[in-house]
Amino acid sequence: MSNPTIERALAAASETKGFISGSGCRADVPQIFQQYFPGVTALIVADDNTFRVAGQDVYERLQAAKIPTEQPFIFPGTPVLHSEYRHIEALRERLKPLANVIPIAVGSGTINDMVKRTVYELDRRYMVVATAASVDGYSSFGAPVVQGGFKKTMECPAPLVIVADIEILRNAPADMTAAGYADLMSKITAGADWIIADALGITPIRPDIWEMIQPPLRGWVTAPEKLAAGDDEAFSMLFEGLSMTGFAMQAMRDSRPASGSEHLFSHIWDMQDHRDASGSNVSHGFQVGIGMLGVTALMETVFRRDIRALNIDARCQQWPSWEAREAEIRQAFAGMPIVDRVLIESRMKYLEASDLRARLHLVAGIWDELGQRVTAQIFPYPILRQKLQVAGCPFAPDQIRLTREQMKQTCLMAQMIRNRYTILDLAYELGWLEECANEIASSSRYFS
Repeated sequence: MSNPTIERALAAASETKGFISGSGCRADVPQIFQQYFPGVTALIVADDNTFRVAGQDVYERLQAAKIPTEQPFIFPGTPVLHSEYRHIEALRERLKPLANVIPIAVGSGTINDMVKRTVYELDRRYMVVATAASVDGYSSFGAPVVQGGFKKTMECPAPLVIVADIEILRNAPADMTAAGYADLMSKITAGADWIIADALGITPIRPDIWEMIQPPLRGWVTAPEKLAAGDDEAFSMLFEGLSMTGFAMQAMRDSRPASGSEHLFSHIWDMQDHRDASGSNVSHGFQVGIGMLGVTALMETVFRRDIRALNIDARCQQWPSWEAREAEIRQAFAGMPIVDRVLIESRMKYLEASDLRARLHLVAGIWDELGQRVTAQIFPYPILRQKLQVAGCPFAPDQIRLTREQMKQTCLMAQMIRNRYTILDLAYELGWLEECANEIASSSRYFS
């Protein structure tokens, strides 16, 4: 059955040309593979877990359809597999001499990302059979990969074809589905950040991209209780929403449509190798979910303030020189190899006092309207918290072993790390960021 929303998105996307979703659609993989990759050999890439869940089935169906297949390439399922460059090198060495072989990634974020980068290095394409509605990375360009101990997003195109069998997604571990829900919900605050950047003339909203995500977003996340109940339609909507955000990033060639200040919180925790109480890494979705709570609290706190109380002259006089700001950044990221990159990003968005003055006058002139737009975009904090709870996500920082002080420090550090204008930058330029972070940390509304 055709999906007009997906069809329009595929027309706008630059890399993905096929999207097949439905209950039992893994049975169509042989036909789909022949359609998009005629006359070539298939190689299943999975880990022990995803091969058991779907890879074996897909492999046997390819063989039954007389499609040439290589012996599957299977990564160990334990310990938990991470997207590390050494795994990409191993897969690349397997594929390199096999010029007529196209991989089929069977897995979720990690397997997809590693195959995505591998085929880019070999100038090939691939298809993916999703095993969990856990990330928006299936359909996005680029892949986060750990190399030399540091996570960075590496260039690579999205898959040519995505297959999402709802039966498989429905049976995925509940925490993976919950992580996908939180990741999709984070597009709410990402949209609010884009509204702010647009209003200040920094990053104009592209209406075609905005329409791909924001109008249907509330429908995609409206019923988390149905996910918990295993409802097929809810899983279909979740995967559609995650995929649409990836298609939007493809069309724009930028992650702005799907990533705002909540993702900057997550990046800080990745840099710090933050772990939960069991010593395990916290999933990306759960990190951005808690980041979204922090950002929502900040947006509410900032826009409750009266802009008329701001003394623009005094703020401009207090504005630190770049040399002073550099010293603050070096102190905040002392001992972290990422500090040089952070300095580059912060320097690109640093304003001289005269430019700050002009921006603050602009902000003051549109304050009420901007506050109304942002408030209309976000979920009120209690509702957001409840939705995350119902979906099975962490809904308080301490559930992923974060204290009030850590949340406050994350808020300050996250503002420094990327040249992408968000609520963090607005609050910093107003001179309110640290004050608001302290207010949130001491508030019973946000920390009960």
